[in-house]
Amino acid sequence: MDKIQELEQKPIGKLLIQYSVPTVLSLLINSLYIVIDRMFIGNISEVGTLALTGIGLTMPITTIVVALSALISMGASSNISIKLGEGNKEEAENFAGNALSLSIVLGLLVTSLYMIFQNSILGWLGINGEVLSYTKDFITIIMAGTVFNMLGFCLPFIVRSDGNPIFSAAITITGCILNILLDALFIYVFHMGIKGAAIATVIAQFTTVILGLYYFMKLKNTLILKKINFKLHISIVKAIFLIGLVPFSNQLFVSVAQIVSNYSLNLYGGELAIGAMTVLNSITILFLMPVYGIAQGFQPIIGYNYAKKNYGRTLKTLALAVLFSTGFLAVSAIIMQLFPKFAVSLFTQNPELVNISINGLKKYTVLIFLISIPTFGSGFMMLTGKPKTAVILSISRQSVILALTIFFLPKVIGQDGLWFAQPITDLLSSIITIILFIKGYSDILYKKNINKGIRKTISRIL
Repeated sequence: MDKIQELEQKPIGKLLIQYSVPTVLSLLINSLYIVIDRMFIGNISEVGTLALTGIGLTMPITTIVVALSALISMGASSNISIKLGEGNKEEAENFAGNALSLSIVLGLLVTSLYMIFQNSILGWLGINGEVLSYTKDFITIIMAGTVFNMLGFCLPFIVRSDGNPIFSAAITITGCILNILLDALFIYVFHMGIKGAAIATVIAQFTTVILGLYYFMKLKNTLILKKINFKLHISIVKAIFLIGLVPFSNQLFVSVAQIVSNYSLNLYGGELAIGAMTVLNSITILFLMPVYGIAQGFQPIIGYNYAKKNYGRTLKTLALAVLFSTGFLAVSAIIMQLFPKFAVSLFTQNPELVNISINGLKKYTVLIFLISIPTFGSGFMMLTGKPKTAVILSISRQSVILALTIFFLPKVIGQDGLWFAQPITDLLSSIITIILFIKGYSDILYKKNINKGIRKTISRIL
């Protein structure tokens, strides 16, 4: 059975595992860069709490870099897969080369803009006082390595699209392990503090780039990159941006929400609340990555079967993905409710910060299982001819609902409003997603044979 036939005939559960596992592993490994850095930084003697606060305040900046990386990487990898599927190897190579060129150009642009306007940017984000020096030490080095960051994000995606998910995972894992070793070396042996953590991250990202380039220069593979492939073409850039628009907009508006969040956190809880939110995000990101990986993995299954008008199979795939992810997050929520102190203590030993973080984690994650609904809902809409609805849904969740909730809720119920803002956002976003979904797909939702098939699939799982 070839790849096209299996999308239409292979059991959905096996397909979801096949297409999701490599992406889940990749996202988990990439997220470990962030999480491990924060573990080491938060446990730096005497200054760990201030350093965590500084990282929290600069998250809107680093999130913009992630948004640009997602724009290029996901847009290019999808196009490469399509072109290889069509047998158009030359065009696939052009997409790969253009993606790397875009990463370099945009990386240099972002670094230059940050270096020129550094003081203004940090001031606008409200970073001042004692935390400013720690923030500058970290973010300046990180931003100096933006090109390596973006290339290190992009290359594993391209390698995976070339049909080598194992090597893609291997280079990411190598970078992650190196980051851990260098964190320990620079922080605890050379006593370089937060600067050491930033340098370790950049070196690890640079290593990922070298290994990714080695794959295309020395190893046997489908894509062979030549100088001509790196010349930017407007049509290719447009095609990359078109597919990468949704993940880009998601991350971009996360940055907007983070700015509003930091303002409210500082206003109602001070620097410790910002540090606590950094801890909460670091913990929950590990539980959310499998869900985001499945949301990427189900794309070819949904896209192909919807185009073939296999609506029953399409909806079964969506139902199975949502059901599994919701169950996984529900178990995760229970774990975080039962063992919050263990999770928090990995990032800080400061008693006051530990107490605030534990209180926040319990409230912040109480409805985390609902995240599956807007995540898969917007992804499904993007793949089935409703891109405007998908983008609006994603933007409204991050930049409108969450921003407004975290801005106004603390005015009503005090500091707890900082932690309850996320679950309320997840609830409202889920309700809106369900309403839009029923309205947009009513023509296929109420077909008896389709409903019967979905119920049968769910009953088998349960």
